[in-house]
Amino acid sequence: MKHKFTTMIMALAAMGALATQANAVTFTFQENGSNVDLGPTSTFTVGGFSLTASGFLTSGGPTDLFAKFTLGNPSETGLGTNIDAEKEVNTTDFIQLTLPTTPPSNFNMVLLASVQSGEQALVYFQPLSSPGTLVGATLIGTITNADGSVTIPAIYQTGFIDITAGAANVLLESATISTPDSGSAVALLGIALAGIEGVRRAFRARRA
Repeated sequence: MKHKFTTMIMALAAMGALATQANAVTFTFQENGSNVDLGPTSTFTVGGFSLTASGFLTSGGPTDLFAKFTLGNPSETGLGTNIDAEKEVNTTDFIQLTLPTTPPSNFNMVLLASVQSGEQALVYFQPLSSPGTLVGATLIGTITNADGSVTIPAIYQTGFIDITAGAANVLLESATISTPDSGSAVALLGIALAGIEGVRRAFRARRA
């Protein structure tokens, strides 16, 4: 009987963990097709949340985005630009993500792939008053290793997140946001906590 109670508690604890983790959404930038030119601007939607990305030249003016996909190689899959020979982001262009998402949510991090030896990814914040340019942008992260990530500070939740290469070329593999707790997640967590307490009380009563 003790084993049965332990199993029930473990199951309910798992429900609680699921509820607390249910508020993260990750964009892989393959939502609008793979190995395709996406045009200068593309909006990606996952789980009811939308994130808009745009491509720009560092010298000024738009450039087309490209959803690169390499079968069996996640490090060579992500969002780049069509102007680059390898369909990645190089030092002459950048990807701009518009914040907040729709509906508004907290931006957590960006994950950069295809950052090899000698390559470098730079992540900037740009206020809403300066779209389409890196002039005056604030550097918030530098990545020099494959699959590195940058966590976006809380003060940079409205404006633009810009991704470019400091050397060679890189890929934007994914972007993660923290969504507001849904009523179902809160309810699931409450049920799990109440269930755990009920099981514990029943177990103590049987031991008494």
